Amino acid sequence: MLNKHFILFLLFSTMLFVASAQQKNADTVRYDYSFSFNNGLYTSFYSFRNNAPIPFDRIVSPAYDNDFITSILHCETISYYDENGILNEIPQKLIWGYASNGKPNILWDNKFCLIPYIGTISHFMTTETVTRYINNSGTMMYDPMYIPSSTQSYTSEELVHYFINMNTGDIIPYNSNTLTELIKNDTELHDEYTNLSKRKRKKSVMEYVQKYNKRHPIYFNK
Repeated sequence: MLNKHFILFLLFSTMLFVASAQQKNADTVRYDYSFSFNNGLYTSFYSFRNNAPIPFDRIVSPAYDNDFITSILHCETISYYDENGILNEIPQKLIWGYASNGKPNILWDNKFCLIPYIGTISHFMTTETVTRYINNSGTMMYDPMYIPSSTQSYTSEELVHYFINMNTGDIIPYNSNTLTELIKNDTELHDEYTNLSKRKRKKSVMEYVQKYNKRHPIYFNK
């Protein structure tokens, strides 16, 4: 069962995020590349969006040392002191990521991945194991539901890209179709993008992510 203090912390973090999303005030700043995130462990997407991680010096277990990030991946719970000095314990599976040297990382597929591009639509990369199939004629097969006995398979580590919808926290595959959905609230930009040829849309994904983010800037708590 989750610690009741942690539940209250999570609810408070969510309320802070909703409030900050509704208005920009003196406590928020428009994001640019000079922005430095507070260092610590994110217990949820909302603690990331509120720039409110658990500071590393409050974490009791696992010990904060040179192996801390690796230890997080293999532990079951994290113990830490909250701002009132009360010891809390949360399951590792709730960890969203961490920030170090002012740079945020997301926990995805049991790996921590740097988020190098941040905006209302953010972007990160990771490696994933992919299985592909080849039949006797040497033709690549992509349908995992149809695998004849004569088909050979191989696996490889491949680079995979993802979007983060910073309004919802959703992790979304990086492609032209998902981008079309993400920018649909900007009618002018959406129409401009969808009027491109299919090939041009595929080549222009990052260009239009940047255009959208410039038109819809993101704000973080200081």
